[in-house]
This record gives sequence, structure tokens and C-alpha cells, in this order.
Amino acid sequence: MSSLPAHRHGALRRLYRSSPRLRRSVRLAKNHLTFELVRLAMWHIGRRPLDDALVLADRIGDAILWVSPGTRRLALEHLTLAFGDALSPAARERIVRACFRNVARCFIEVVKFDAIRAHLDDYVTAEGRENVEAALQQQKGAIVITGHVGNWELLAAYFALKGLPVAAIARRIYAPRLNQLLVDFRSRNGVQTILRESPASSREILSVLRNNGLLAMVIDQDTQVPSVSVPFFGRRARTPAGAAALALRRDLPILAAFAQRRPGGGHRLTVTPPLHIERSGDRKRDTIELTRLLNATVEERIRANPAEWVWWHRRWRHGPTPRLDLDAEVQYSAAKETPR
Repeated sequence: MSSLPAHRHGALRRLYRSSPRLRRSVRLAKNHLTFELVRLAMWHIGRRPLDDALVLADRIGDAILWVSPGTRRLALEHLTLAFGDALSPAARERIVRACFRNVARCFIEVVKFDAIRAHLDDYVTAEGRENVEAALQQQKGAIVITGHVGNWELLAAYFALKGLPVAAIARRIYAPRLNQLLVDFRSRNGVQTILRESPASSREILSVLRNNGLLAMVIDQDTQVPSVSVPFFGRRARTPAGAAALALRRDLPILAAFAQRRPGGGHRLTVTPPLHIERSGDRKRDTIELTRLLNATVEERIRANPAEWVWWHRRWRHGPTPRLDLDAEVQYSAAKETPR
């Protein structure tokens, strides 16, 4: 099959980069196509029994792995960064395939959640709910952190359906209609969504705390929020500092919760007791130390369950910053990127 000459490819790239209108048109077209594909997949999956749909999820995960060589390569690189020679090449390949299958299963479970909810206590077991209830006895709300491990959406929905007030602080997905699908899913199952980009987010967070609710935060990605560089698998990784900063400023209990697939199907959820550091009185130093502890807690869970984390995320995207970059003290865009 013929292809465009190299100089024409270069001209098209320059045109794309120099034209905001063209970039917007391409982005809108991609978003529309993605939404329609997701909607078609949801319709097809919705017609299948849950067990059959989960079998299909593995095939979907394998297909995505096959058509995404760049993502697969990135995941393998990150596994090497994290584990070094402790994992053989074959073990890394198995973990990456399992990761893609897990994400496909998470999607299936969201689509088929009505079927799961009908026998929720058979599909999900939970350990540590007493830790949440003890934290809420202080009557000032609490923070629960987690990572993109297992099915984090099911994790929040389960506790909300069990009567705990849960609000998830989340980033708006790039495609508005896909974002609304996810927000609607949470809402149907009792989980409030607080979008970080919303001008009302601070007011919504305070309202949740005043009503003795749980603020759920995912802290295992390098995103454009106030962050601090702390160790993650032996390398410094920029980590959102909001959970630690808020817990320290308002003296809130902070716990960690995780989902893990059971060998026979379904999930086991676990909630830790509150996580503590010895406070120094220096809020920035304490925020760094508490974020370090939270990061270590997430890392420990990923080490125990590497097949269910999203290894293709550029977790070590930026090099360490010399000081905490809260409140725009250090601009995110100024962080030096590490080679990838």
C-alpha cells in the first residue's frame, strides 16, 4: 500500500500543530467516534449474561493489547523500571496481558453493574469497614485514598451502596459524553462526583466534610495538580499532595482502600486503619512525609497485585522537584522531564 512522501507527512504535521481549529476538529471527531464505539460495546455487552461478558472481556483485552504496540511497550518499560531483573521477560509479558484484561473486565463490570448489584454480597467481600466507621465517629469526615488497582469504580460504588456517604474527586475525562456516562454511573450507585476542574469543587469538598462524608481520591498518577516528588518503586514520582494537605490542614483521618480480584471471580475489598505520621509542626514537611506514606501504601498493594495496575501510565513522567509545589510555587510545566 502506498504512503505519503516524508515531506508531505511533515507538512501535514506542521499544519496540524499550527491550526487550533484543525486540532479541535480532529479531537471532536475522535471523541465522537470513541463515544459511539463505547456505546455500541455497551449495547452488545448488555445483551449478554455477566459470566459470558467477563469471558468476552479477556478477548477484548487481548485485542487491545495486539492493536496497541506502543502502549504494550510502555507498560513493559515501566515494569522493568519498577522491578528490574526481579521479573523475567516472560513474567513481564504475562503481567501486561493481565493488565489489559483487567481494564476490559472493569469496563464490563461497570456496564453489567445492575446484574452485579442484584447479588452484591456474593460478588464482593469487604474487610475493614469497621475502620471507616470508626473514622466517621469523629464527625468531621474522612479521606480514603486508592490507586488504579483492581476495579476502583466498583470499590466506591460498593461502599456507597452499603450506606456510606462517598464523594469521588475526579478529573474530567477528555470526551464530555464519556465523562457524563461515568458520572451517571457513579450517581446511580450513590457516589457523588466532584470534578477537580469545577469552580465549585472547593465548596463541594467542604460540604462533604461538613456532612461527615468520605472523600475518595486516586493518587497514583502524575497529573496537573499540586504535587510532591516522593519515592515510588525506588524512583521519585510526582504525586498529588491534595489528600495529605487536606488531611493535615483539617485534622482528618485518612485511610487507604483497594480492590483485588478473587481467583474464583468477584472482588475482595480491603480498607486499612487510619494512616499516621509523627507531625513536625512544619506543614510542608508533614505534607511531604504523609504523601510519602500514602505512596508507599499504594506501592505495597501494587507489588502484591501487579497484574491489576495500569502499567502504561507515565508514572515517572517528570523528574523530582526540589521543594513542594503547592499553590503554584513551582509551575507544573517547569518540571524537567526524565527520558522515556
